[in-house]
Amino acid sequence: MSVDIERFGTVPLFEGLKHTEVADLLRIAEDVAAKEGDEIVRQGDAGDGFYIIGAGKFEVLKSGKNSEVLARLEDLSYFGEMSLIAEDERSASVICVEAGRLKKIPKDKFKTQLESGDITAYKVVLNMCRILARRLARADERRVS
Repeated sequence: MSVDIERFGTVPLFEGLKHTEVADLLRIAEDVAAKEGDEIVRQGDAGDGFYIIGAGKFEVLKSGKNSEVLARLEDLSYFGEMSLIAEDERSASVICVEAGRLKKIPKDKFKTQLESGDITAYKVVLNMCRILARRLARADERRVS
């Protein structure tokens, strides 16, 4: 078993997937090299895929009246997952702050798998729903507190 399959298999969107299923997803993934200052995704652009950080450091930036850093991401963090199922524009930009590499699962390739009834794609979407449900529950708890 490859080291990538073992490492990337720990990403929450891949929870419960067999090693062979993670390998199937990594087969459609593209390798993306990033150097400091590279804009990986831009707020307002159409989502084109889901990214997993293999190395390096990245910041999620929200532009607007008061621009702010929403998150700092590193090894095995991920972003862009909503682009796999939604047609919305990117809600924030992601900038490389320390050179690294990412795996990108392109939206079009994932969508082809999903539309063909691929069980692995469905498992990823189910995990995404679970993660979003937990985020929503935490947001509700913060609002109530």
